Amino acid sequence: MHKCKYCNKEYETHNGLMKHCTRTHKISKEQIIIDYYHDGIPPTCKCGCGTKTNLCYGEQGRLNGYFRTYAKGHLPRVVNNWGHNKKAQEKSAETRRHQYASGERKTWNDGLTKQTDERVASYGKRISDTINSNPDELKRRSDWLSNARTTNEKFKSKYGIDSANWKGGTSSINNLVRVNKRLYTEWIYPILVRDGFKCTECGSTEKLEVHHDKEQMSHILHKFVNIEIDYDFDQKRDIMNEVIDYHVEHNISGKSLCKECHKQLHPSYNT
Repeated sequence: MHKCKYCNKEYETHNGLMKHCTRTHKISKEQIIIDYYHDGIPPTCKCGCGTKTNLCYGEQGRLNGYFRTYAKGHLPRVVNNWGHNKKAQEKSAETRRHQYASGERKTWNDGLTKQTDERVASYGKRISDTINSNPDELKRRSDWLSNARTTNEKFKSKYGIDSANWKGGTSSINNLVRVNKRLYTEWIYPILVRDGFKCTECGSTEKLEVHHDKEQMSHILHKFVNIEIDYDFDQKRDIMNEVIDYHVEHNISGKSLCKECHKQLHPSYNT
């Protein structure tokens, strides 16, 4: 029998216990294994760097609380005894940067695509099949990327002047409002949920949008925008937030429509 450490319920199988802990106590599988097999202390890389290692996925790994021995890329630190020599690392990295920049060194798949090279195609298919057939691995990667976008400068989403597509703040206030994530999460999504993710006219569940069925977006924008003023980007962004706040605070009426039904109500749709 397997006893839950959090409420003392007993389960015949390990999987039953895991499901109970994740659903009832809202605890991740990784944290459960740390609590059960590692006395609540996350395992760290054996090279001595202190980096937390990843959980070994797959049935055997989960059942036995296996974590990887080394963090990714840290094994050479022990095998080749070079990882803790910072000067050697910097010199090696600088050499590689110079070689790649000059074209002296190239990656094996440089210029190859899955259409032109069988190795690239088979490697991509193998990775895709591995991820799609393993829900735990898919969730791990999704969680990692979600966390990286908020904590890792390399993966953070770039907005405004920091974006590679920045063109000087030429987007209209209307477009800024409509593509803003906060408008979706605080106004559009609740309406979709209320309508059961179906078009209120034809019942379709595809290409759903939310229609302003009483106070139109153009009328709302006129409350905040003076067409005689040439707003800079920061001013546009401030107005965008005011428009979104207005939608939420005044509970602006809307209804779910599929794209085709929405077009029937807007002769100038997307023009």
